Amino acid sequence: MGTFKQFLNDQQVKPEALVRLSSQLEARDEADRKLAKQRSDKRRDKENQTKPYAELGIGKPKSGRGVSVQQVQAALEDKPLSPKVRGKLVRAVNAVLGKKGGQQVDFKALFGEVAARKGAAAKAS
Repeated sequence: MGTFKQFLNDQQVKPEALVRLSSQLEARDEADRKLAKQRSDKRRDKENQTKPYAELGIGKPKSGRGVSVQQVQAALEDKPLSPKVRGKLVRAVNAVLGKKGGQQVDFKALFGEVAARKGAAAKAS
């Protein structure tokens, strides 16, 4: 049994609860829509195009997408996951543990030595 599956069993957390909670945590709200609009306006503005977002004080909005059932199943089977998916799973697990009054965990405690999934190499132009 994998580290993630063992952790969920020990904490009595259901995978369906993680999917539902992740979609709630990652959902965009009014502040995120405002940030996305500011980033879009910055890209259109000729004089601000070269400036980084941090210099203009524009943060990064939430993705608006939680983890899927397939991603949770892959984590339960100890398959490699992308860093973004791992982060979303860690946030969802920490939210569940926060409701239960438990300690926060990091990705090493959840995934152990399972390597992160590498994306496809970029094509040389």
